Amino acid sequence: YKYIIRIFNKNQLLKNKYIKMEVVNSQIKNLEKNLTGYKLFDTFHLKTKLPRSYLVYGSVSFYFLLVLLDAGGFGQILCNTIGFIYPSYLSLRALRTADQNDDTDLLIYWVVYGFFSVIEFWSKSILGWIPFYFFFKTLFLVFIAVPQTGGAKFIYNKFIQPISEKYIFNGKVKIDTTKISNQFQDQLLQKAAKASGFSA
Repeated sequence: YKYIIRIFNKNQLLKNKYIKMEVVNSQIKNLEKNLTGYKLFDTFHLKTKLPRSYLVYGSVSFYFLLVLLDAGGFGQILCNTIGFIYPSYLSLRALRTADQNDDTDLLIYWVVYGFFSVIEFWSKSILGWIPFYFFFKTLFLVFIAVPQTGGAKFIYNKFIQPISEKYIFNGKVKIDTTKISNQFQDQLLQKAAKASGFSA
């Protein structure tokens, strides 16, 4: 009986590994498809006969290696860049869309990023003693910056929101800013209509 259970568990582990590999392979294929048509990646593919995705993986690995080595304080610059450049790009893109979901996600990210920056500023004397600090910070920033991980939402819901509700808002009723904005807009339209003489 125990032998059968062991075989079953082993088969389940193998099945789970196979599923995970399928997911990874699917993501690699999607990345390869998305990179097709870009001159840099196409040139790399033609010259090396390697998949275009290898250039991405190689660049990311080299980036993290530079952060890990932190030669001449360069790791700190690279670390802060990854937490600022990509989210800034997403923010600029979100300003061009009508969808408010990405706006909310990015607002949550910037709140978490600001919260973390304040803590880091007041803890620099301690953090400087942690080995490979900027490497771990980079991993954390990737975790909260990439929307697919849901890292920023997790940190916000778990830590920041309870603190802000308790010490900043004191359990006050949340203000519906959309409703206020619509009421203000209606009032402006009514006043403009009256001023022009075309009021109903």
